[in-house]
Amino acid sequence: MSPIVNRLCWAIKHGEPIPPFPEKLDIAEAYEVQKKVSKRIYSSKLVGLKAGVTSKEMQKSLRISSPLIGGLFQENRLDENPKLPFREERLIECELGIFSDIHGNVQAICPAIEFAVLDFEKKTDLRGPNLVASNVAVEKFLLGKKSIDVDSLSKEKCSLFLGNTKVNEADIGDSLGGPKEAAKFIASEAFRWGFPLQGEFVFLSGACGAVTKAEPGKYRAEFGDLGELKFEII
Repeated sequence: MSPIVNRLCWAIKHGEPIPPFPEKLDIAEAYEVQKKVSKRIYSSKLVGLKAGVTSKEMQKSLRISSPLIGGLFQENRLDENPKLPFREERLIECELGIFSDIHGNVQAICPAIEFAVLDFEKKTDLRGPNLVASNVAVEKFLLGKKSIDVDSLSKEKCSLFLGNTKVNEADIGDSLGGPKEAAKFIASEAFRWGFPLQGEFVFLSGACGAVTKAEPGKYRAEFGDLGELKFEII
């Protein structure tokens, strides 16, 4: 696995396309690669996990039977109202942030944005295991204020605006069946694949509505009474 790990570390550190995967990885091997790569790239401990490929249509196209998970580290987390330099392959996902214990018991929720980079040098390499190995396209994430009113606020809608133009709208509690089901699923997958969960973690439940290409401009994501998030691509 060393050649795969070395190539992925270099590409992720330098913001380059994910290099070709000559080897045929299975999912179990891919999670081991993900953990080794993350250990070499990030100095901080794991602070959370994201669920990726949560739609059945995307799972079918990648020939996988369930969502994938990727690690979130402190270096991935953005401060309030961030400005990000434009990157060609970046995507924006409106998500629900879920604060949970290691057993998937939800403590609070918050508005969240994930920035993902889906950039394989060989487009035919976009397969489930390869996506897992490259940490399920994690680049950065942004969290809003916590709320303990889980049941009512998870029923809010999310609207993403680029300037005054609405570019996405969705129910924030739809992904993975809602925050409680999402937390149980992610915690279960973490245990299954040997992720070291301790204390309280943040889980990102997957994209709400459409995945949006990150074009330059000022963005505002409204999550109803759960709050809003702002950021800019420059």
